[in-house]
Amino acid sequence: MLKLEKIKKDYLSGDTTVKALKGIDIEFRKNEFVSILGQSGCGKTTLLNIIGGLDQYTSGDLIINGKSTKKFKSKDWDAYRNYSIGFVFQNYNLIPHQTVLSNVELALTISGVTKKERRTRAIKALEDVGLKEQIHKRPNQLSGGQMQRVAIARALVNNPDIILADEPTGALDTKTSVQIMEILKEISKDKLIIMVTHNPELAEKYSTRIIKILDGVITDDSKPFTNEDKQVEQAKERKNFHEIFYRFTFKLKQLNDQKRKNPSYFFCRKHWNYRNCPYLSNFYRSTKLHQ
Repeated sequence: MLKLEKIKKDYLSGDTTVKALKGIDIEFRKNEFVSILGQSGCGKTTLLNIIGGLDQYTSGDLIINGKSTKKFKSKDWDAYRNYSIGFVFQNYNLIPHQTVLSNVELALTISGVTKKERRTRAIKALEDVGLKEQIHKRPNQLSGGQMQRVAIARALVNNPDIILADEPTGALDTKTSVQIMEILKEISKDKLIIMVTHNPELAEKYSTRIIKILDGVITDDSKPFTNEDKQVEQAKERKNFHEIFYRFTFKLKQLNDQKRKNPSYFFCRKHWNYRNCPYLSNFYRSTKLHQ
């Protein structure tokens, strides 16, 4: 699903080249909770930013679903960030004059989602993190833990494959940190979560995998991705594809039957296909066959 091959990242500081990452090799499972540990300045956040498409690597390759990103253009990175990645930051990054609901809806505005669907999905995401009663409040009316839950809901609302969390409990007390980690652990049952943290105790308790970094290199990986893991994931992907394909063709057959019975019901102007037919478009998006 996500693989880093010999990733290096260099920064220019005056006349000096700073080597932030020195050849990172990692492969991630489709759903797991990965914590990245290391001292300040070791390259943790740089690595997270490269995975999220917020920063570009100097050399190596970031491979997404088997596709190299070496030739990615700006629009490709934009699509990757918008549809595949959800970000959770330590300082929440909420818009103070907008309501909680509007903050979460904002993540869907550039995705071509209708206003009604945006609201429905945003409310569902907020319900999932336990904020159903707070949707009309503004961020300054919430506690730190509640604001972080809003940030998690915003990260989830577009149904991304990967959640990236940069010190999500760094500004929270112990009790609230545990609540946030419980939410992330639950999410990791269906998604890949990669979290940068300075808290080894929380990482040990909640993560399924811990990667340690020192001076831009990986020094330890508690559960590296193996060939056996790869075979299992490929088998799951084949099964999921067949299930989606069956559902999709079954839906097409139903709609064809409706068209024969009542042609006017199924008139889609010039082009009749699953991409622009109003009766199939939502199903088409939900299966991610367009990606």
